[in-house]
Amino acid sequence: MDPEDLTKLSSNENPHGPSPKAVAAIEDAAPTVSVYPKTAHTDLTERLADKWGLEPEQVWVSPGADGSIDYLTRAVLEPDDRILEPAPGFSYYSMSARYHHGDAVQYEVSKGDDFEQTADLVLDAYDGERMVYLTTPHNPTGSVLPREELVELAESVEEHTLLVVDEAYGEFAEEPSAIDLLSEYDNVAVLRTFSKAYGLAGLRIGYACVPEAWADAYAR
Repeated sequence: MDPEDLTKLSSNENPHGPSPKAVAAIEDAAPTVSVYPKTAHTDLTERLADKWGLEPEQVWVSPGADGSIDYLTRAVLEPDDRILEPAPGFSYYSMSARYHHGDAVQYEVSKGDDFEQTADLVLDAYDGERMVYLTTPHNPTGSVLPREELVELAESVEEHTLLVVDEAYGEFAEEPSAIDLLSEYDNVAVLRTFSKAYGLAGLRIGYACVPEAWADAYAR
């Protein structure tokens, strides 16, 4: 079989590519690539904060959503702490936990239940883990975690648990973003990326939105 005849699906790269305006902006910036970027990415951070109605300190720009996962893991996990993640799911959740001397356990998103995501599904597997990952839309099934289920989780988990809502595919869902919940709950963080809907995977730009109580953890 000729590899040229194969279509790669595993990375979920956008076949339409980036916006022509994004391409033009990249070309305009090309002569400056010899200069290190601003440490805090303040220009992009401020634009994202304005978009989501947050303070700039609540937006942690990172090298892809993977980078945001690492930032949150460093801020939260102590050695031997565990995370709870969906199975099937994004392998980097557990990889990051183990890189930082933690471990991972899973809750099953099952074909037998039409891949439905509910608070009960997560809570049945929950045993006080330090971080709980909620992928909505879920990769690879596309199912979503309804807003009321997320609120139930935020109000049910123990005080030390952080709910990490991965919205890497959020632009493909009708369900509104969970980012507005950050004003009500200090145990919710939301991941977003420019890699999928915006077709900018090669630039590695992601970000986490965190509650105000977490704002100074990024600087540390």
